[in-house]
Amino acid sequence: MTTPPDPSAFFRDMLGQWEKAVNSFGGEAMKTEEFSRGMNAATAATAQMQASMNQATERALAAANLPSRNDIEALTARIAAIEATLLRIEAKLAPAAPDPSKPRPTRSRKPPTAK
Repeated sequence: MTTPPDPSAFFRDMLGQWEKAVNSFGGEAMKTEEFSRGMNAATAATAQMQASMNQATERALAAANLPSRNDIEALTARIAAIEATLLRIEAKLAPAAPDPSKPRPTRSRKPPTAK
């Protein structure tokens, strides 16, 4: 009795062959000067589009009297500097830690006796 052919094995084999062919074609295509120029042009176009979108967004936010991303980042930096200054001031104004060698008064309900 023979076993029926496995359809998933056929699919795996075809997929493996397809991957090899695509990898071979892609590897060869990436070595060409045209591919390099095309990728550089696509990268430049993407960067230009991003810059244009950022400018349009900033203009729209300014027209709506809302802060831009740069405004928020500047405010965040200023607030961080103010907080750092406050921490330095608090550290200078905070009382010093008690000296452990100095005798501490006893804690009781009786008044201290004169010596």
